[in-house]
Amino acid sequence: METKLTSRTENQAQLTISLNEAKLKPIVAHVLNDLRPRVKAAGFRPGKAPDHIVERDLGSALVQNEVLEHAVQESYSEAVKAENLPIVAPPQVQIDKFVPYTELEYKVTVELMPKFTLPKYQDIRIKRPVIAVDPAEVEQTITDLRRREAVRLDTDRAIEADDEVVFDFDGTKDGQPVRGASAKDQTLVIGSGLFIPGFEDELIGMKKGDEKSFDIRFPDEYHESTLAGQVVTFKVKINSVKELILPAVDSVLADKVGGFKSVDAMKADIADRLSSEKAEAATRDYEQQVLAKLLEETKFSIPESLLDQQLRRLRAELEQNLAYSGLDLPKYLEMSKKTEDELTEELKPEAERRVGLAMILTEVASAENITLSAKELDDEIERMKVQYKDEATRAELDRPETREEVYNHLMASRVIGKLVSFAEQSE
Repeated sequence: METKLTSRTENQAQLTISLNEAKLKPIVAHVLNDLRPRVKAAGFRPGKAPDHIVERDLGSALVQNEVLEHAVQESYSEAVKAENLPIVAPPQVQIDKFVPYTELEYKVTVELMPKFTLPKYQDIRIKRPVIAVDPAEVEQTITDLRRREAVRLDTDRAIEADDEVVFDFDGTKDGQPVRGASAKDQTLVIGSGLFIPGFEDELIGMKKGDEKSFDIRFPDEYHESTLAGQVVTFKVKINSVKELILPAVDSVLADKVGGFKSVDAMKADIADRLSSEKAEAATRDYEQQVLAKLLEETKFSIPESLLDQQLRRLRAELEQNLAYSGLDLPKYLEMSKKTEDELTEELKPEAERRVGLAMILTEVASAENITLSAKELDDEIERMKVQYKDEATRAELDRPETREEVYNHLMASRVIGKLVSFAEQSE
C-alpha cells in the first residue's frame, strides 16, 4: 500500500492511496468468506462453494462493490493512522482506478481538527463559594413539613395565604389551548411558590365555585422553552378551599416526620441535608465557572462538521422536549413566531460552546495523559446495567453509540476534575 499526502491546510487534507494485488488479495478472501454462506450451489455443502461459484451466483458487481468498500475502509484507517491526522468527519472518497482484484487507487479529502494552543489552564484560579445554610431555610422546610402533616378543614370563606386550594385551570394563547398549561383538580398551598410568579396572588379572595380569567407572563428563563416569556390567559375554577391547622413544632412532630427524638435533632438533620444539596449545586456551578473561564481564554476555529452535528443534536433535544408537552417543531415555530433559520441561529451559541468545550477537554486529556481503560468502561457499563431490569434498556448499553457516550462522559468527568484541582489551589 502506498499513501501520499497531496495537500494539507489547517482544516483539510487530501490523500492519494494505492493498493496493489498483494494488499487486495487478503481483502478479497475475507469478503468471499463472508459471502460464502449465502450461496447454495448444487454439489457443494452450505458454506463450502468455491470462490468462482460464489462470485457467479451472487454476481461480480456485488462482490466487487463489497471488496471495494472493505478495501477503502481498511486502507483509509491505516493511512490516517500513519499520517497522524486528527479527523473530525467522515471522508469524501473519489475512486480513480479499480482493476478487480489487482489494483486500486483513490483520493480522500478529510476535515481536520484545527490546531490551537491551550491557555495556561494550570494557572486558572477561581475561589470556591462558602456554603452556608440560612436558619430561615431550615424554618421554611419545617413549615413545609407542618403543611404536609396539617389537619385540613373545608371552608366557604375567601382564599387566604396558607390555604390549600383544589382548582381547575386552562391556559390559552391567542385563543388557542396551550399544551401543558391546564389541569383538573390541581392542589396548591397558597404561598408555596410552586406556580409561576403572580398566579397564586390571583387566587386570593376567590371562594369555592368562583371562576376567574387573568393573564400571566411566564418568566424569560422558564424551563419550558415554548412558554418562556409568553403571556398566557388562564381561566380558573375553585373546587374547594381548605384551611390548614398546622401542628406545633415539638417532639411529636419531630418523631412523626423522621423519627427524631427532639426538635433540635430534626433541625440539625434538615440543616445537614440542605448543606449537602447546596454543596452539590455549588460544585456543579464551580465546574461551569472553570470551564467558562477556560473557554473564554482559548482561541480556535470550530470545524463546520462538528458544529452541524451539534446543531442536529440540539434540535433533536428540543423536539424531544416539545413532544413531552404534546407539541412538535412546526407548532413551536408557529407559536414562537420563528423561522427555521432563526431557530438555528438561536441554537448556534450553545452548539459552539459544547463543541468548543469538547475540543478543549480532549486537548487537556492528552496534555495530562488522562486515559480510560477498556476494563474501566466495561465496569461502568455493568454498574449501569444493575440499575435497570428492562432487558431492552440493558441491551441499549451495549450498543457502540451508547458505549461511546458513556466513555465520553467518564473522560469529561476526569478532565474536569483535573481542571478543578488546579483552579481551587491557593494563590
